[in-house]
Amino acid sequence: MTSLRKKMEADLRLRNLAPGTRDHYIRSVARFAQHFGRSPDLLGAPEVRDFLLHLADLGRAAATRVVYHAALRFLYTQTLGRPEVMATVPRPRVGPQKLRNPLVKQEVEALFEVAIWTPFTYTLLATLLATGLRISEVCALRMEDIDATAGLLHVRRGKGAKPRSVQLGDTHLHLLRRYWKIESPGRTWLFPAQRMSAPGRIDRTNRWADHPVATDTIRARLHAITRSAGVKRTVTPHDFRRTYATWLLEDGVDLRVVQVLLGHASPETTCRYTQVRPELIRRTPSPLDMI
Repeated sequence: MTSLRKKMEADLRLRNLAPGTRDHYIRSVARFAQHFGRSPDLLGAPEVRDFLLHLADLGRAAATRVVYHAALRFLYTQTLGRPEVMATVPRPRVGPQKLRNPLVKQEVEALFEVAIWTPFTYTLLATLLATGLRISEVCALRMEDIDATAGLLHVRRGKGAKPRSVQLGDTHLHLLRRYWKIESPGRTWLFPAQRMSAPGRIDRTNRWADHPVATDTIRARLHAITRSAGVKRTVTPHDFRRTYATWLLEDGVDLRVVQVLLGHASPETTCRYTQVRPELIRRTPSPLDMI
C-alpha cells in the first residue's frame, strides 16, 4: 500500500465518511492512477478531465462519473492540498432518474419461493423487505443489534454515520430465530461471509468468516434468483427498500414515520423513493362516478 493511499484512507476516516463511501473513493482513485500508469500526485487537471471524458466515452452513467469526480476532488483538495486541480473540472450533471416501480406482491412471492431453499439468502432478503434497510446496513448487522424485548432492530451506522432503529415484527423475529437454528452463523455478524476451502467450495468444517457478507455477493444471488423466479424485470436490493416505503405509505403509515424509518434527512427524499402503484390508480374512483 502506497503512502498516498494510506494518507487518503486516514483523511476519509477523519472526515467520518461511511465505509462504503471510503471504499468507492479509494477504488475510484486507484482506477484513475491505473489508467495513466502514474501516481495521482504526478497528475493534474488535464489528466482528470481526460479521465472523466474517457469514462463518458465508455458509456458510464453520469451518476457513476459523479462518484469519480467526488473521489478525485477529495484526493486533490483534502489529501494532496491542491484544490486548484479540480477548480476548473466541471462536475457531471445528473439528469432526472428513471422511475422504478416497487415490487408487487406476486413478484415478491415468486422471489421468495426460489430463495427459500437457501435459508441464509432467504432471511437476508426478507430482512430487506421487513425493515427497509439499505443492503450495506443489512450486511453490517450484528447479533447484538437484535432487540427482541423492545421489538427493534438497531442500525449502528446508517448513511452519514447516523444510527437509527426500525421495527422488528413478530414474523420477522420468528424467521430470524429459525435462521439461527438452521445456520448457526456465529455470535458476531447476523449475515457473515462464508469461508472457502477451494474456489467455489464452502469450508464445511469452519464455514463462517469473521466479517460480514459482501453486498456484491447478495446482488449476484438476487440476480440469479430473479432469473429462476421468472420475474420479467431487473430486481436490485434497493427495490426492496423502495417497496417497503411504498407499501407502508399505501397502508396509511404517516410520511414522517416512514422518513424516520428509512433514515432520510428530508421528506422530499422519501417521496422520491415511493410511487403509487398503477393498480391503485386504476382502483381510484372518478369524481364523475360519484355524482
